[in-house]
Amino acid sequence: MEFKSAIVCGNDSAVLTRAICDELAAISAPDMVMLYISSRLNSAFERIVLHVRQRTGCRHLLACNAQSVLGNNQEVEDQAAISALAMAMPGVDVSPFRLDENRWQEFLTDRTVLEATLGVSDDTRGFLLFGDPFTTPITQLLEVLSREFPFSPVIGGMTSGIRLAGESRMAINDNIFNVGAIGVTISGPVQINCVVSQGCRPIGQPLKITAAHDNMIDSLDEQPPVEIIADLCRNLARPDQLAVEKRGLLIGRVIDQRKGNFGRGDFLVRNILDANRTTGSIAIGDLVSSGQVVQFHVQDAQTATEDLTLLLQGHLVLADKPRGALAFSCNGRGQRLFGRPNHDVSIIQSLLGPLPLAGFFAAGELGPVGRNNFIHGQTVCIALFDNG
Repeated sequence: MEFKSAIVCGNDSAVLTRAICDELAAISAPDMVMLYISSRLNSAFERIVLHVRQRTGCRHLLACNAQSVLGNNQEVEDQAAISALAMAMPGVDVSPFRLDENRWQEFLTDRTVLEATLGVSDDTRGFLLFGDPFTTPITQLLEVLSREFPFSPVIGGMTSGIRLAGESRMAINDNIFNVGAIGVTISGPVQINCVVSQGCRPIGQPLKITAAHDNMIDSLDEQPPVEIIADLCRNLARPDQLAVEKRGLLIGRVIDQRKGNFGRGDFLVRNILDANRTTGSIAIGDLVSSGQVVQFHVQDAQTATEDLTLLLQGHLVLADKPRGALAFSCNGRGQRLFGRPNHDVSIIQSLLGPLPLAGFFAAGELGPVGRNNFIHGQTVCIALFDNG
């Protein structure tokens, strides 16, 4: 199993394409090339894809556009750039798929159709998935994939750097799409380990939802959430107060309530969208119901650094260093959060590297928490590949 990554930046798409191909030439006729192209190069997207596929001789190519890309030791933010990962995986079955925007009802309700479209087999190890945020019912899709294929994680991201439906660019081999979703099913002798760093830490105490509907929490431990938040904020330590002032207060829903003691990694963290001071209710970016356990969270640069570091160190306790990696970071991370370039890739490379690495900054990152797949924000989701 062999991986080779490359990242180049500049405004001349032809020069960038040649440079990427020269870098990837270290692997002859790879099984797959993952290609991430800055949205600033949208006008040249098809030419870049076709040239890379022809020059590399790859069996399959998947590509999408993004506001910013990352690879090796670099995060190139808000500039014209291309990142790529070539993958040679002997004996591994790589099955590209497209989820047509006109067949969502079929995909979401008929397992037989979905399984055939994805090319799932008994030894499927996972899915890489990329979608247009305007035309992909990603939350429902991830719920179905979690239920139907519980041992095959989904990792990837939504295209970014676009403002309107139809501006996405995605490619499978020679075919270009601007709606729906694309991906690849990976089966056979390969390990795909996922690291999902939400970059948050819990504050206060776990609370039970005692009244809720849709995405509205009406009471926590029989009290109005607004009152609990006000009391919590009055008693925060100064660093936590600063984090709330700068990044806002977040809320995490416990994934597995059977554990009893909850810490980092046990929560699906979501934004608090609104607060009704008349009723005391809050609206969050998730569907909720009575009986669920939640806890408020904060995020800052230090917490996000610690979270990613601890998760990668934990991975090394359980597994060998990987052979290659893909990483999908939130547009809100990077220099916006950390105040310096190359933060996440530097941590990945310092702990796991030197490692062939490619990826992009997404408008929603896809990755598992427990055995369920979710779309995230403020997260970096990493797929680590090793011999099966």
